[in-house]
Amino acid sequence: MILIADSGSTKSDWVVLGENKEVVLKTKTKGINPQLLTASQIFEIIDGNNDLKSIKENIDNVLFYGAGCGGEDSKLKIEKVLISFFSKAKVKIEEDLTAAVHGTTSSPGVICILGTGSNCCYFDGKNIIIHQVSLGYSIMDEGSGNFFGRKLLKAYFYNKMPSELHEKFKRNFSLSLESVLKSLYEEGNPSAYLAGFAKFLIENKSNPFMAKIINVGVFELFDNLIMCYSKELEQHPIHFVGSIAYYLQEDIKIEANKRGIKIGSFVKKPMDNLVANINNFFI
Repeated sequence: MILIADSGSTKSDWVVLGENKEVVLKTKTKGINPQLLTASQIFEIIDGNNDLKSIKENIDNVLFYGAGCGGEDSKLKIEKVLISFFSKAKVKIEEDLTAAVHGTTSSPGVICILGTGSNCCYFDGKNIIIHQVSLGYSIMDEGSGNFFGRKLLKAYFYNKMPSELHEKFKRNFSLSLESVLKSLYEEGNPSAYLAGFAKFLIENKSNPFMAKIINVGVFELFDNLIMCYSKELEQHPIHFVGSIAYYLQEDIKIEANKRGIKIGSFVKKPMDNLVANINNFFI
C-alpha cells in the first residue's frame, strides 16, 4: 500500500492507496511542521490517529509533502519519525511547494500557496525555482491565515474593531489575556493558532473593516511575495493553492487584474490531483 500525506501547519490529509492505486482510506490529523514541532510531538500526532495505526504494518511506501520541509534537517526529522512508525515502508519527503505544483499544473507557471502560511515558486515544466527565502510566520507569510489572525488579534486588543464585530469576535473565541499568551508563546504551533481566526475574517468579509484588512493582506501578498516572479508572470499564469486563496479568490482576482497578471486556477486541496497523478512522480 502507498500512503500519501499533504501536511500544512494546521492540518494534514492522509490517503492510502491499494495495489491498483485505488483509494482505500482517507483520514486527517493535526498539522505537522518540523520547524514548529519536536520529533516526539510529531510521533504523538501520527500515533494518535487510529486509522493510521490500524494499517501501519501494511504500508510499503510513504510520500509525505509538508510545510517546513524545505531544509535537510527538517526532512530528516520527519523521515526518522515516519520510518519508526511505518517500519516496513520506504519514505520520501517533499516540501509543500512540490505538492502544490504536482497538485496544480504540469505546464510552466507560478504557484502560490496561501493557507496557514504563504509561499511561492515558479515551475518551468520540469524544475521548481524559488526566488525568495521564507522567514516564516513571524516575519513573512503575507496574506495567509496567520497573517490575518495577527491583524484581527491586534485590532481586538487595541480596541480598533467596530463594537459589533468586537463583541462577535469575543463570543466566538477564548480571548482572555492568559489564554492568548499561552497559545502564542507556550504551545507548539502558534501559526496554526493565529490562522484559526481567519475563518472569522472570511465569514464577515462583507464588513468594511474586514474588507480593508483583506485588501491590505492581498496587496502585501502580491507586492512582497508574488512580484518576486514578475518576469515569469509576463508570460505564464499564476495558480493558487490553499483554503485562504480559495475563499478569497474574488479579492485576489481583483488585485491580479490591476497588475495585469493572468490567473490559472484556484485549488483548495491538491490531494485529489496528487492521487490521480501518483505514477508520474512516485518513488
